[in-house]
Amino acid sequence: MLRLITANNQNIDLVYNQKERTFNFLIGESISQVFTVDSLDLFGKWTHFTIRFDLQQNEVALLVNNRPICNGPVRFSVPLCFRVFFGANSYEGFQTVDIPPMNLRNVVVKEGEQTRFNWPLSENTGNVAIDLVEGKKATVKNPNWIGPRHRNWNLVYTREINGNPSIAFNRNDEIVYIVSADSLYAISFKSEQQDAVKLSQRLDSLMPGNQSVYNPFNNRLYNFYIDQKRVGVYDPATRRWEVSYPPDPLTVYWQANKFISRKDSSLYILCGYGQLQYKNTVQRYHIPDHKWDSIITTGERLTPRYLAAVGANADGDTAFVLGGYGSNSGNQVVNPRHYYDLLAYHVKDHSFSNIYHLPEPSTQFCFANSLVIDPDGRHYYALIFPDDKFNTSLQLIQGSLEEPQYAPLAGTIPYSFHDIKSFADLYYCKDSKKLVAITLYTSKDNITEVKVYTLEFPPDVMVVTNAGLPGLPGWYYFLAVVPLMILMIAFFLRRRRRKQAKQVPAPVLPVINSVHDAASEEQAVALPVAVPEEEALPDPEAEKRGNVWCFGPFEVQDKEGQDITRFFTPLLKELFLLIAINTIRSGGKGIASDKLYATLWRDKSNKEAQNNRSVNMVKLKAILDKLGTCAFVKEADRWSLQYDPAEIDMDLASFQVLLQLPRPLQQPSLRGLLKILHRGSFLPDTNYTWLEDIQSEISTQALDILTEAAVQFKADPELLIEIADSIFLFDPVNEEALRLKCSSLIALGRHSLARTTFNKFLKEYQHMYGEDFPYPFNAFSGDK
Repeated sequence: MLRLITANNQNIDLVYNQKERTFNFLIGESISQVFTVDSLDLFGKWTHFTIRFDLQQNEVALLVNNRPICNGPVRFSVPLCFRVFFGANSYEGFQTVDIPPMNLRNVVVKEGEQTRFNWPLSENTGNVAIDLVEGKKATVKNPNWIGPRHRNWNLVYTREINGNPSIAFNRNDEIVYIVSADSLYAISFKSEQQDAVKLSQRLDSLMPGNQSVYNPFNNRLYNFYIDQKRVGVYDPATRRWEVSYPPDPLTVYWQANKFISRKDSSLYILCGYGQLQYKNTVQRYHIPDHKWDSIITTGERLTPRYLAAVGANADGDTAFVLGGYGSNSGNQVVNPRHYYDLLAYHVKDHSFSNIYHLPEPSTQFCFANSLVIDPDGRHYYALIFPDDKFNTSLQLIQGSLEEPQYAPLAGTIPYSFHDIKSFADLYYCKDSKKLVAITLYTSKDNITEVKVYTLEFPPDVMVVTNAGLPGLPGWYYFLAVVPLMILMIAFFLRRRRRKQAKQVPAPVLPVINSVHDAASEEQAVALPVAVPEEEALPDPEAEKRGNVWCFGPFEVQDKEGQDITRFFTPLLKELFLLIAINTIRSGGKGIASDKLYATLWRDKSNKEAQNNRSVNMVKLKAILDKLGTCAFVKEADRWSLQYDPAEIDMDLASFQVLLQLPRPLQQPSLRGLLKILHRGSFLPDTNYTWLEDIQSEISTQALDILTEAAVQFKADPELLIEIADSIFLFDPVNEEALRLKCSSLIALGRHSLARTTFNKFLKEYQHMYGEDFPYPFNAFSGDK
């Protein structure tokens, strides 16, 4: 493994005996020590060897994973000098070509505590390794670099199979099974063996949409067909499936997700698509008594979808659902869209809880079928792909289960995507330390091409180099490089605007008491007043403003347009909203200190609460500084947020300004309100006890203005539709909004959309009240 040769030609060797599976440490021709390393650690982890020289004692010592193994005498030359060889070497008199299979990294030379040389061996190609400290070059002969194996997917298996095969993964033995009508194929990643078993009885009834799953808790392989609620188990002794499926129309559960729970010994099935309907049902098959039922869930609502990723923890008591494509009503015709939310499904109480929403990407994408949950329980791995093209590619990402963030890893995998004709999945081999990706594509001739790829774990962060650009798909290149593009564009635009600013006078927007006067009892925070569109002047710095959105999902962007919402921990978010909302709604007075402490730190003493407030305000201020000029100010024992509205825009502040304008609103001001409300109701995904009354009051205020506007602009059907949509955001079963939208659509000749709107309302009404809506369509369409 290692040979050190001193200047006076004494060798020091570290040798591995493959037959005995032992290590020998030699000084000269004498074996100083024979020792072993636990095989699980040796083959599953990196082993750290240290050779330490004591020049005063003329002694060399060996340590393994910082544990002393042995020491012995050695004759050092003056000056001290070594030749260091790993593996084979051709140095005259000390040649050797007998080497064990091994991986090598992080060769470090230290003098005392100071690192003199460090060769991480992280190169991808070539015959030279570079030291990170002084740039010293080490020569490498016949290299097989490890790095590319952690960056490039390797195609290890491909097969064409007649019919509609499905796949399953045995995580215990790290075997992928391919289930077909006449055979069972097995690919072992531990033994690197491939096998095919001919079935003793064909499973000719294997229909499109069938799925397979391996139960790691009883070590059985299952195949199931959701539409018939039938499950079969494979008997390896007889080489046959204990199931037969009668012919059935096309499945309505394409791309459904599944997981198995140890807690109740059940197979769970979620989501899916078929016959123009997206699914959000949760179905359960109880394995011991072979019973199939539908689960009534509680908590957050799972929006109907497919092409989502689902993964469970080790025991299967919690499953995570990420993203997908679907619609709020489940109807493919009505506003289908991509989803980027992460939800947790809890088997114990059959409840969904919302964890977060990923920021909307510039290029939309969907997910392969499975999430791989990292052993640390805090991260996941998934495959994503753009679903708007046939010749596309799968991109591996790593994301957090706690914060809405993710990053692309490694290279891409070619993927032929044709909706229900394609399938992709992702698995993790813990012992082999590999990620396994599988793609299926069924041609019009009913021949399915199966491809299996592997990637060494952990995967490397994607690195974009000039040499690599031509091979990257466009959407992936955009995903990786877009932050750099934004910075470059922002830089050039800023330079251009600076030149323009010298020629165009800056606009003056009226504000309500933009400077706080401590001597006055009645003061308002600086709020921008809505200016009619025809009077507004172009603002050369408008795009440099930071933004805080409270209508719709809480979101914060810095002045460069970057989403920084993820920096707001739950406590920092609540602290910010508590002060900001009270500041804006009280005209700048803010919130009393005792109320702030009682809300956030009611279990703390006054001194502890002050310390917590001080520490978290410093953290919060560091985040808000990315938006523009702002400060937390304490006056008369009240905390308020003061900011420059020329640098920071808050939609709640703009909403408050509109409330103070004469009623009914004129059309420019109304359109300003509709622009604020188009993102959604006020903080719909935020649940604080202190916020409930505020949310209710803001909803009432918005509905009052919109109702007045509907009367004022009754001759403008396009505007009435926008008003109705905004009302539905606050009250999804508002009958007046239904009448407005249906009659306006019919006035515009959009009869089918009017009917679709009414049908959507019926479902929402049924979902909310548990009963049918009592009125017919023509009562709201304007028909007589």
